Formats: sequence, C-alpha cells, structure tokens
Amino acid sequence: MVRLASRALGPLGLATLGLVGALAATLALYRAGSAALEQSLDARLRGAGGSAALLLTDAPASAGRLEALMKANALDGVYVVDRKLAVPADATGPARRRVDLLRTDPAGVEAALAGETRVGPGYAMGDLQVTVGYFPVRGSGGQVESVLVLEAGRAFSSARDSLRRALWGGVALSAVGALALALVAARWLRDERARREAAAKAARGEALTKMAAMAAHEIRNPLGVIRGTVELMRERSGAKLSERDRESLEDVLGEVERLRRLTEDLLDLSADRPLAAQRVALSEVLEEAARATEAAFPGVKVRRSFAELPPVEGDAGRLRQVFANLLQNAAQAQGEGEVRLAAEPDGSAVRVRVEDDGPGVPPEVRQRLFDLFVTGKANGTGLGLALCRRLVERHGGTVMLVPEQRQGSTFEVRLPAASQAR
Repeated sequence: MVRLASRALGPLGLATLGLVGALAATLALYRAGSAALEQSLDARLRGAGGSAALLLTDAPASAGRLEALMKANALDGVYVVDRKLAVPADATGPARRRVDLLRTDPAGVEAALAGETRVGPGYAMGDLQVTVGYFPVRGSGGQVESVLVLEAGRAFSSARDSLRRALWGGVALSAVGALALALVAARWLRDERARREAAAKAARGEALTKMAAMAAHEIRNPLGVIRGTVELMRERSGAKLSERDRESLEDVLGEVERLRRLTEDLLDLSADRPLAAQRVALSEVLEEAARATEAAFPGVKVRRSFAELPPVEGDAGRLRQVFANLLQNAAQAQGEGEVRLAAEPDGSAVRVRVEDDGPGVPPEVRQRLFDLFVTGKANGTGLGLALCRRLVERHGGTVMLVPEQRQGSTFEVRLPAASQAR
C-alpha cells in the first residue's frame, strides 16, 4: 500500500512542479516587462528633454512653450530652474517662485547645472511614482544657464497597473490551480488504495495528462494578459522606443509564445481534442514541415527523399506538428549541415524516416524516450516526443527510435495508408 502511494506521488509531483514553473515564468515575465517599461520611459524622457533643451537655447522659456512640450509628450510637469533655485517658467504653476524641494531634487539640479543629464525616480503621488529628468539648458555662449525639469508618471501608470494586475492574476490562478491539484490528488490517491496494481498504473498515466491539461488551462489566461499588455505598450511607444527597448519587448513576447506553445502541447497530451480527420496528402505535409524547419534553422538543410506517396487518413495539422517536431529535434542535434527526411510506401502503410548526424540519444534514456517528461536534451521539456507518440498512435501508427550503431539518430514513423487507416 505504501509502495503504491509513493509511486502515485511521482507524476503528481511533476504536475505540481509544472505549476510552480508557471508561477516562476509569470514572475520573470513581469520583471522583464517592468524593466522594459522603465527603460522606455527613461529613453522617452531623455529624448524629449534633450530636444527641448536645445530649443530653449535660442528662445527663452515661457509657460506656453512648456505647456505645449508637456502635452506633446504626455508629461505631468515641465518647468525651468535657474542658478538661484528660482522657477522662471512653469507649465502648470506660477512662475517667479522658489523651487519646491518636495518635488525637485537639488542634487539633480546641481548635476544639470554642471552639464550632466540626470533621469531617475522622483516623488510619489499616492500609488503613482513620478520619474523626473533634469536637463542642462545652455546659453548662446555654450554655458549652462538653467535646468529644464520634466516629470512623467501618469502616461505609463496604466501600463504599470496592467502588468501588476497580470502578475497577481497569474499568482492567484496558480494558487487556485495548486489547491485544485491538491484536492484532486488527495481524492485520486484515496481511490487508488482500493484498486489493483495494474489499474493503479493505468490511472497514474491518465491523471498525469489531466493534471498537465489543468495546468495549461490555468496558465493560458495570465499569458494572454501579459502578451496583450506588452503589445499595447509597444504600440503606444512606437518610434520612441530605442533598439534595446524593442529587443527587450520582443524577448518578452518570445517567452510568452514559448509558454503558449508549451500549454498547447500539454492540452494535446490530454487527448481530449478531436482529430480533424480527412484524406491527407502526406508528401505535402512533409514538405511543409521541412520548409518550416529550414526557416527556423537557417544553418540546416533538409534533404528530401520521397516521391508519390499514398494518402493517409488523419488530421493534416497534427501530422505536420509530428514531423516538424522530429525534424526540428534533428536540426537542434545537428547544429548545422544536413538532416535527411525520407518516405516510401511499405505494404499497406507509409514509412517516414528522419535522420541526423548529431551526438545521438543518451543510452540511459533510450528505453523511456517517448515517456512524458523524459528528454535527452539539457534544456528539453520532455513533451515533444511524448506528444509525437500520442498523435501518431491516435492516427493508428507507430513511432520509434531506430537502434543503429552509426553516429546520430534515426526516428521512424509508420502510418496506415488511407484504405487501412482506423
């Protein structure tokens, strides 16, 4: 009884680790998005302040000009400070007054009077954090005569709030998923005590895929919120983003897309999605998978070797996913060079082989390579080949790693021709 319970805890523990990983990914995406947002604000302030300071060199500052600058850049405040710490012009307040030290950092003013631009956190208004930039304004002789102060906060507060809501939404959903997982696991383990060993093994595999699907459902919503927020931030910032900022946002979106694909794989592993069965021209599916692999791995060439093939019955999209997965695994193992894709009729079936000259599959994982969460790659998830086997078997076929002595790996897929397909 104790041995049965300990065996059952393995897949449940992996599903729990998946939820923990989703929470960690949500936090990492939030931090990356926040960093990109702050970098964008910094670049925006520096660009606006530097340009405005140059314009003020030739003409004295006035409340009207400062107000126009404030509106054009969606700022919260724009004013000028002279060497006597007086405010000769202010877009939102009275002029000819002493500087408000609760709003203005004397060190920032001093640095700007010395010719240095400074941008950083300023004061807070409730939950709104205002970022302040100090820019030297030079006279016609080149000497610094005053300081242009820009304040920004509200323009980015909605994006900050959206990111924060996405974070807490992801945390809440992960917590709910963990609680639901714990309740389902407890009930499942209680039921397992009354069953035979063979039934327990079958139920364990079924529970694992269901838990994975549950985790995927819980992860998809916060991922959508994060993606939408980052895309909105990129759209609103537009050309004002620096190249580094754009790359940071693309990195965030890339990680969101990677996690989205992971959740789709988890849902496919649950085997509750129907196949769109139809007669499929397998040669077209193979060609599309080969082109997708060459596009994703520019240093790899897929050498095709297949002529006229009999049609198979199945879901073209899922079959394309199978062969793209196998080809891209081969391309990753190969690094660069050539991988081989061959297909031919084999009696009442079609046989497809994918070969590479990479390092091969480690002997310790060969027997379990198609099991869920088993991988021969250092950064693998253990989902790709398990999903390939599940999809191929649902099409009435088989997939295997061909035992060979040569360097590299060969995977073989056999699918029944349309007249024999189930």
